[in-house]
Amino acid sequence: MPPIDRLSALDAAFLDLDSARAPLHVGWTILVDGRAPSLSALRRHVEGRLEHVPRFRRRVAQPPLGLGDQHWADDPGFDIARHVHAMTLAPPAGPGELRELAGALLSAPLDRAHPLWRMYLVGGLQGGGWAVVGQAHHALVDGIAAVEVAMLLFDAAGHPAPPSRPVRWAPAAPPSAPAAAAAFGRARLAGAARATAATVTHGRDLSGAVRRLAAPAPATTLDRSATSRRAVGFGITSLQGAREAGRRHGATINDVLLAASTLALGRALHRRGESPATVKVLVPVNVRAGGEAAGMGNRISFVTLSLPVAVTDPIDILHHVCAQTRARKTGGDAAPLEALSEVAELLPGGARRVVARAAARAASFNAVVSNVRGPPVELELLGRRVSAIFPAVPFLRGHALSIGALSYRGRLHCGVYADAVVAPDAPDVARDLEAAFDALRVVSRSDEPPTRARSAPGLQRAAKR
Repeated sequence: MPPIDRLSALDAAFLDLDSARAPLHVGWTILVDGRAPSLSALRRHVEGRLEHVPRFRRRVAQPPLGLGDQHWADDPGFDIARHVHAMTLAPPAGPGELRELAGALLSAPLDRAHPLWRMYLVGGLQGGGWAVVGQAHHALVDGIAAVEVAMLLFDAAGHPAPPSRPVRWAPAAPPSAPAAAAAFGRARLAGAARATAATVTHGRDLSGAVRRLAAPAPATTLDRSATSRRAVGFGITSLQGAREAGRRHGATINDVLLAASTLALGRALHRRGESPATVKVLVPVNVRAGGEAAGMGNRISFVTLSLPVAVTDPIDILHHVCAQTRARKTGGDAAPLEALSEVAELLPGGARRVVARAAARAASFNAVVSNVRGPPVELELLGRRVSAIFPAVPFLRGHALSIGALSYRGRLHCGVYADAVVAPDAPDVARDLEAAFDALRVVSRSDEPPTRARSAPGLQRAAKR
């Protein structure tokens, strides 16, 4: 019998924290050039690649007799037609119609009785081309793992893989109660060693990291969940432009994204008649070791940052963000919280759920901002070039907005994902994000010294809310 493919404590936490108004699936809207393939061709292509991502044929299973952990088990009723669908917009459909459809499709919950993913081929786009709107539960993949899955399902441009031959697949039998119990014991032994090492290394810093995570965020109208319906917005900026904007000030691309998000969130709150001095954002951090393959599942931790939304000068904002991210890196906030997840591996399922829900209630923030390094090569799908990839980053119940960024083809693709009732202006937030990147890039090219750079009056006025 093959090894039991168990969910980690963090994977299981994303299932436990899933709710009707805040479904925790990772989403994407992918634009593809050329004529759309038939639905049957796309289904054959995807099914032919599933041997590389076996969890896409597996569902979440409970341990027999309660002896063990939740695990991934082959779905005996797996049918590719349940997961790959097609829709056609009334042509010519512009960006607005695609955004509305993507929001509607990403609002639908995933069926836990089957593998936790779904995708739609969308035709009828203005100017030709087509789109793939998809989702996978956060228990299945984090942002880094989702990119790796894309690399397996798609091809490097100009280097298509040989046509996939149909693979005869038969579901494996579920594990017996003794096998599940034995796997449970082995996992606890291995987990105890990791948890002990993590606690010894990072235990001293854990209380500080937890205090910063739980420190109250400013009250805003974004701090609630009203519906499972989602609104989305798409933005694009030059990756090199963002890199240069940061380089002049000793900042990373992630710092520039956070600074641009500060301006965009400030304008969004101003539209609502709000003017807090700061907002607190939750930032996922990849904790995979250098050279570690992404694989499936979650290998992330979190840090929180305070964004100065009352400040209007883009470079002052960037300096403020840089100071915080340097402090977080020096303090190593992500590592102690990762250690906490290692300790959670030792707990039985019921206790894990209690801990996960308590942690979610304690965590205080106003929005999520996530940056993922995208595919390093240009991709094709069925011989058609993938031109853009916009992420949709989930958020917990009690929240309403996230900003996700993914690098691809020399551009930073940004996806704003929001509760459609609380933040129906997601497209406006995306446009403000693009304008903020432009302001940061132009201001950063001034001839003033980096530590003294200030925005030109026109740009400063544009940044004001």
